[in-house]
Amino acid sequence: MLFSEYFNIKSLGDEDWFNPILTQDTLLFIDPFAVFKSKDELFKDTYSEMMYFFQQAFELIAHAGGNKNNLSYKKAESMLLFPEENAFCLGYSKTRRGSGTGPLWAKTLASNINSIIARGVTHISHFEELGIFCTGVGPDRLSDMTTNLLKNRFITYTQRICNLHEVPMKKVRVQNAYFDYEFKRWCDSECLLPVNPYKGNSPVILVPKDFLNMLPEINSDDFINTIDLAERMRNDFNYEIDKNLDKEKIAEIAIEHYDLVKEYIDIVEKREACTFGELMKRTLRYAWYDLSKEIVTLNKFVFGDVDNDTSFFDKIFGFTQYYKDFVELRSGYKLLWNESKTSPRSEEDVQILFKGILDEHCRANNIDFTREVNQGMGPVDFRFSSGYTNRVLLEAKLAKNSKFWNGLKKQLPKYMKIDSCKLGIFLVIAFTDKDIKRVNDIQDIARETEEYYNITIKTVVVDARIDNKESASKL
Repeated sequence: MLFSEYFNIKSLGDEDWFNPILTQDTLLFIDPFAVFKSKDELFKDTYSEMMYFFQQAFELIAHAGGNKNNLSYKKAESMLLFPEENAFCLGYSKTRRGSGTGPLWAKTLASNINSIIARGVTHISHFEELGIFCTGVGPDRLSDMTTNLLKNRFITYTQRICNLHEVPMKKVRVQNAYFDYEFKRWCDSECLLPVNPYKGNSPVILVPKDFLNMLPEINSDDFINTIDLAERMRNDFNYEIDKNLDKEKIAEIAIEHYDLVKEYIDIVEKREACTFGELMKRTLRYAWYDLSKEIVTLNKFVFGDVDNDTSFFDKIFGFTQYYKDFVELRSGYKLLWNESKTSPRSEEDVQILFKGILDEHCRANNIDFTREVNQGMGPVDFRFSSGYTNRVLLEAKLAKNSKFWNGLKKQLPKYMKIDSCKLGIFLVIAFTDKDIKRVNDIQDIARETEEYYNITIKTVVVDARIDNKESASKL
């Protein structure tokens, strides 16, 4: 359910706010660099405010002189607490709900900043540089930092939109609503905001679409590629460095040679900003919602009642076959390729579309259908259940995935064992002739796996090749 659907907003026109899915978080993040480039009056100079915050933290840690028991150091640690705010309906909250940067992580971040200062870096131009200098600072953490530091602005932004569209608001308590610079502490506040009925009437906070991204504009991988780090280090500094640099090595090099980071930042600042529309062309992280609704409306799927675990398994297998038929026979394969049809989409995009299409069918059949359920050894891709006894686990992989066979022979069986589940489905997406050839023996491998673990696994190979499909007229 979209925010606009629930609150009966008929037309959005060319409005710039992101229309969140209330029932499921969208795997996008607020990119601080997009705030840096924003021309919205409400967010004007806010990036400078965020940088001032981090400069304060740097100064406190520097003043402590490396003494972690010093009051200044402790104050900096308390500043660096950024709880994840689920009100934004973004990010990884389905798997790390409310974690944000907790006390332990705040200590780690403060320690990393202390190490940076000790190596002579006392000032940074963009706080996203922390994602280069420090391990564990990914898009989710940077997004958490941004949402907390700009929360008061986002609340005002949300109220403006709600007043425009006559969306009802309630007084709710918001954690880390603003930062008190005099006492250097986070403060909660009661604010008027819309509430999300699908998340226990928790508040909803809206953000501009153009603030969203899949990755921060400034990040380690881009830093490596933009300045060709491995090659530069070999040629300019006579270092023998493998091309596959790990995060810790990148951080070490970035601190020792901060001039390279400055060079990189200068390049990024001159780039054209990526629009929300362009972003959506590259991913199904949000577009799947409308696509799935349209697909389900046009292609109804009806199944009989479930009498036992076998008929339940057959039903889930039927759902999977429905997805296969949609891709192969109803031009669904086109959705699994980029806009120009030159490269296939990611494994995550494939899984998101699968989830979106099957969601409605499972809901109609009273089947609980969840994605990325953690079974103790990492998340299984999908879990279907009806009551306690009827359970099916499904693992979805691209045939080109380097861990493809491991998914069938080890991952899925282990997840099934942990869940006391005897029934599993292994879904494969093939994009090329090479992929098809690779899965030629999948039935034999599946039978060997079944016999070894005493389980039942059905395999489904989805042919998503773009160059072997007949035209609609021929069909």
